[in-house]
Amino acid sequence: MRTASLTRWFPLGMLVACLACVGTRTGRTSRTPADDPTVRVMDTLRAHARGKAPVCSPDARLLQLGGGIDLERLQAAGHPVIVWTVNDLPTMQALLRRGVDGIISDRPDLLAQAVRDFDANGDGTPGDLLDADGLIDPKRFDAQGHRGARNLRPENTLPAFEAALDYRMTTLELDTVLTADGVPVLSHDPDLSPAKCRHADGSPLPSPVPIATLTVAKLQAAFVCDRLLADRPEQTNDRARSPEAVAFAARAGLRDPYTVPTLRQVFAFAADQADATHEAHDPLRARNARRVRFNVELKRTSVKTDMAPAHGDAVARVIQEAGLAQRADVQSFDLRAVRSFLELHPDLRAVLLLESPPTDAESQALE
Repeated sequence: MRTASLTRWFPLGMLVACLACVGTRTGRTSRTPADDPTVRVMDTLRAHARGKAPVCSPDARLLQLGGGIDLERLQAAGHPVIVWTVNDLPTMQALLRRGVDGIISDRPDLLAQAVRDFDANGDGTPGDLLDADGLIDPKRFDAQGHRGARNLRPENTLPAFEAALDYRMTTLELDTVLTADGVPVLSHDPDLSPAKCRHADGSPLPSPVPIATLTVAKLQAAFVCDRLLADRPEQTNDRARSPEAVAFAARAGLRDPYTVPTLRQVFAFAADQADATHEAHDPLRARNARRVRFNVELKRTSVKTDMAPAHGDAVARVIQEAGLAQRADVQSFDLRAVRSFLELHPDLRAVLLLESPPTDAESQALE
């Protein structure tokens, strides 16, 4: 998923004010849901699903007044709305007041705080979105760790997912691409980026390495993705901060906790965090790991390349074999790919990511 702090483009105070303004429902038009191309697109996708309404996942800025996405209209039509990527408390709080169904964040620590402190009914007592044990109630709100915990650990790695579980996220959001032997592995980019990855011997990558040219064995033996990004000062790759990932990597035969994991290994890691040993040590963390959901994005190899059906099939197969059909979503920015995925795998819930609202032409073409 594309990401950046919302305030990079929009002053924080103005953004929060706009979100709050829309929440008052001022300036609404007389259009009906049937006139809304986003609702029509989501309704068309739902026709291919079996009992699981697809999720609409827009850039949070699209909920601003004039942004083109009508939260209330989508929710009235039965479509959950989960926004991305929100990394500051004031905007999180404004979106909670708006009533979004979930937030995706690079900062699971801040998102956990925002949800924990939220007073939904205005009675002066926070915690209305928590269950009796103090965990975020996934039936009331979906708190998603973006690429695990992108601002806290190098993205799409076992330590990033450990951090998201530490902050009790209800969903682990992640990106997948396929290796040369057709295995779904975690990466936001089609290539191993020199800014994020290195050779396993510590030497830098002189240029990007296409993951599609590597077998999973070669990928995991020759590369490590633990480089820190200069624009994310809270990031750390200190192995001592990720003891569960270190231990799991050793048991799984990975040379480093920052080895690029397969989708299957991420599922196994989450299951491992819910075993009896972890239950005895931290029962709430183990309970959350036992129920945590997965939001799996299908990444294109390039913006000009259509999504290969084999990618969705490989991801669906891993989900089904892991017994996670009820706990996994599959998402994409590619509208046609989402529809095709649902046609082939109607039992899995799909998520349509939106960087801009669908046009009338797109909604009509999809119908």
